[in-house]
Amino acid sequence: MSGSVFDLQLTSGRVQVSRHGSPQAPLVILLHGLSAHMHSFDTIIEKFADQDLQLVAVDLRGRGRSEITEAGTYGIDAHCRDVLEIATLLGAEQFDLIGWSMGALIGIGLASLAPLRLRRLVLIDHAGKMDAGPIEKITKGLERLDVIVDRPAVYLDAIRLSGSISPWSPFWDNYYRYELGHYQQGFKPTTSKMACTEDLNDLMRVDFPALWKKLAMPTLLIRCLIPVGDGFIVPASERDQLQLAVPSIKIAEFECDHYSILNSEHAIESIRGFFN
Repeated sequence: MSGSVFDLQLTSGRVQVSRHGSPQAPLVILLHGLSAHMHSFDTIIEKFADQDLQLVAVDLRGRGRSEITEAGTYGIDAHCRDVLEIATLLGAEQFDLIGWSMGALIGIGLASLAPLRLRRLVLIDHAGKMDAGPIEKITKGLERLDVIVDRPAVYLDAIRLSGSISPWSPFWDNYYRYELGHYQQGFKPTTSKMACTEDLNDLMRVDFPALWKKLAMPTLLIRCLIPVGDGFIVPASERDQLQLAVPSIKIAEFECDHYSILNSEHAIESIRGFFN
């Protein structure tokens, strides 16, 4: 995806972001999942190209091309502070947020920490408590961050052949190619396994249902109906409890899994409709 890519120096460290749209347009911050990066949103950004919005996708600290800060500097609260500082540096007092997976949970945290700054919130397939199956698969998926290969094609082929992403498309070629950086005589993911592990442990301790009551801004939950690792990121029971806690929330469900949802035309159209 073309766009203006630049660094922002935060109090906590340096982050890289990609801006699409006019800097004067209303700000929409896009936050990726646990071990993901800014290119999670390439398709969404493409489908929003006709909107008068400033879409800013972020590599959170410890991911992609952003700085890997020391252990003990991660967690939901720390990422929330980073997002607020990003918005401030971009000159936005208020902003919308589209969060996928862990990015959605950061959005819930922001609704509690700074509700007046969050204009609208989209939660893509996460709201708090997961089934056990996805947790096991997510943890195992972090093992790829230790892999060293001599050519990017070897890394991409291994992930494609694992069957964890289906259907495979050029989107995923670009996505996983971006993960890699030069390392010694080969290539290695630039994302920090330490950062991801610290964040995952922090996610497990947060009482997200206690934060749901702060979702006073217009909020959309996108829920996937195809399980991951014999379970759901948003179990039906969690969806039902969220709807009881936040009667105003809009919920849209799609026959996708946690990864294919990023390229779902129907899901993206639902998000567009929410913004309009």
